[in-house]
Amino acid sequence: MSTKAETQGPDAQGKFSLAVSVGGVTATIGGFSSKMEGEDYAVSFLRRIKELAKEDGRTVA
Repeated sequence: MSTKAETQGPDAQGKFSLAVSVGGVTATIGGFSSKMEGEDYAVSFLRRIKELAKEDGRTVA
C-alpha cells in the first residue's frame, strides 16, 4: 500500500488544504491556517496509517 500527502494553497480565503492518497484512494482535507499546520497534520496522519497497517499485517511504502 502506498501513501502520499501534499499541502496545497493558500486558497482565496487564505486557507491551506492537504491532498492525501492512501492505497490509491485520494481525499482532500481543508481549512488549515498555515502550510506548516497542514504538514504537521500530514505527518501525524500518515504515521497513524502506517501503525494501523502494521497492526493489520500490511506493508506501507
